[in-house]
Amino acid sequence: MARHYTKKQIKGFSFLIVLSYCAIFLVSIIKMFIGLVWYQKFLFILGTALLIVIIKKVINQIRNYKDERRRLELDRYSNLEGLKKMSPIKFEHYIGNLFRQWGYDAEVTKSTGDGGKDIIIRKKDFHGVVECKRYVKNKVTRPHIQKFHSAIIDTYADLGFFVTTAEFTSQAMAYVKDKPIILIDGNMLVRLIEETIMDSESCENDLFKLLVKLT
Repeated sequence: MARHYTKKQIKGFSFLIVLSYCAIFLVSIIKMFIGLVWYQKFLFILGTALLIVIIKKVINQIRNYKDERRRLELDRYSNLEGLKKMSPIKFEHYIGNLFRQWGYDAEVTKSTGDGGKDIIIRKKDFHGVVECKRYVKNKVTRPHIQKFHSAIIDTYADLGFFVTTAEFTSQAMAYVKDKPIILIDGNMLVRLIEETIMDSESCENDLFKLLVKLT
């Protein structure tokens, strides 16, 4: 029977292969460098330094381009009606981009079998989960929040964000009072998006400051 490897194992194998090639390349460079005369060594070091500077500039330009594209995408659907017209999957990716704009690493999970969590977010030592509900009329009820709370416990997350285009019932809001869950309804979501677009640089500092500011 053929053995099946997980994505994590495949990534680990790939990393080891790349690391081996890098080690071989580095040894070859060192051997070559030792054989150079002094002015050749100087030119080699100068060229390497210039190459590093160029690579850094290119990486920064790519990062800035991605940030600008993300900001424009956020701006395009910065109203409640536009958000409600999205497909549920597109809404999840939109919210993922919103968390990235706040400086989080955001991973959108598979559309089926996500275990009550649509997005996994990380920032330094922080680990959180996000559940997204793109509703047009329905309200988010207590059972939805209870299921999400179980997902937070199962993933050992520090905090959970439940984001919706709709509203939460009073029972749902009462349930989270002593839980590590932040509820973001449609109106709050639009205000957060507007604040993020207005000041795309300072928005990265702290999502919690934005929430305090808007509540």
